[in-house]
Amino acid sequence: MTTTEHSDLAARLAALADEPAPPAAFDIATSIVRGRARLRHRRRAQVGAVAAATAAAVTAVLLLAPGGGMPTTRLLPAAPHTDHPIVAPATPIGTPTDPLVAGGTFGWLPDWLDHERNVGYQASQDAVVTIAGLGGPSGRSLSLLVHPAGPEPALIDSPTQKEEKEPALAVNGRTAYWVTNPTHPTYDSGRRVLRWQTTSGRWAQLISNRPRGTEIPDDVLLRVAADVQVGERAVPLPFWLSGLPAGLRPTEALLTRPAVGQPWTATVGLTLDDMSIGLIVAPDGEQRYGKSNTSCRSEQGLKICATVESESLPLAQRYGGLAALTELVHVTGVDPSTWTTDVIR
Repeated sequence: MTTTEHSDLAARLAALADEPAPPAAFDIATSIVRGRARLRHRRRAQVGAVAAATAAAVTAVLLLAPGGGMPTTRLLPAAPHTDHPIVAPATPIGTPTDPLVAGGTFGWLPDWLDHERNVGYQASQDAVVTIAGLGGPSGRSLSLLVHPAGPEPALIDSPTQKEEKEPALAVNGRTAYWVTNPTHPTYDSGRRVLRWQTTSGRWAQLISNRPRGTEIPDDVLLRVAADVQVGERAVPLPFWLSGLPAGLRPTEALLTRPAVGQPWTATVGLTLDDMSIGLIVAPDGEQRYGKSNTSCRSEQGLKICATVESESLPLAQRYGGLAALTELVHVTGVDPSTWTTDVIR
C-alpha cells in the first residue's frame, strides 16, 4: 500500500469516527463478512465505471458494536481512488504464519485503559490499526495508525475537505502537529488527531474518540504518542488453522477487546474467487449473527463459528459446508497465555 493511500485511510478514520454506533445486537465478526460481501457486490456492479464514482458510493466499514464492544470508530475505508475499474484483490495479509501483524502498539496508556483487556487490533488489505478503548457507544478510545516508511503523509485538499496543521509540542524531539479541518463542520467534533514522526523515521497518527464530556486532554495524547512502540509485531490468536484449501487465504483479521458481551472475539476472514468466509472464535456464550449463514461448535470453553453472506455460500459448499469449515479451526484455550502466532499451519 502506498503512502498516499495510507493518508487517504487516515482521513477516513478521522472522518468516520463520529458516526453513530450500530444497535447492540449487531455482531462485530458478522459485520466483517457482511461488509466485505456488500463491497464486492457493489464493486462488481460498478465494473467499467471510474473508481471515483465507486468510492463515493461504496464504503465498507467494520461496525464496532456498543454494549461492551470495541470503540465506535469505523475503521475500514471506502475503495481507494484510482482511474481504473475496481477489482477486488485477494492478497493475503500479515505473514505466512500470522495474519494479524501490527505496525505499532501502545506503551504508556492512561489508567482507565488496560493493555490486556482494552487493546485490540484489526487488519485488512488496507492497513492495520491498533485500538485501545473502553467499548460501548460512549466509551473513549484511541486508534493508532503507523504509516509505511516514506515521506510525510499529505494533508487532504479537495473541494469538500481541506486539512490543516495546528502546531503541537514535539514528540520525542520530532515534528508533531494536530490535523484539523476547518472546512468540515464535524471533523473536530468528538475527536482529536495527532500526527508525528516517530524516532524510527516513520510517521504515525493517533486518533482520539472523545464523546462529549469525556475529552482526552492533549497532554495525555502527547504522552501516549511519545511511548508508542513502532515495529512489526505478530499478534497471538486463540486458535490456529490447518488444511486450508489452496488459494483460500486470510484477507482480514481482528482481535476485538472488549467485544459484544464478551471479553474478546478473534476473527479471520478468508477470501477466494471474490467470495469470503469468516471464522470466529470467542468465549462460549450467546452470539448473534443476523441473517448470515452460520454454523458453530464448542470446544474447550470456546465457540467456533463459520459464517458467510448468501452470495459467498457457494464457496463454503465447495469445501463441504460451514460445519466442515469450523473443523479447520483448532483452539488453544481461553487463557491468552496459550495463544499462538503460529496461526497458519
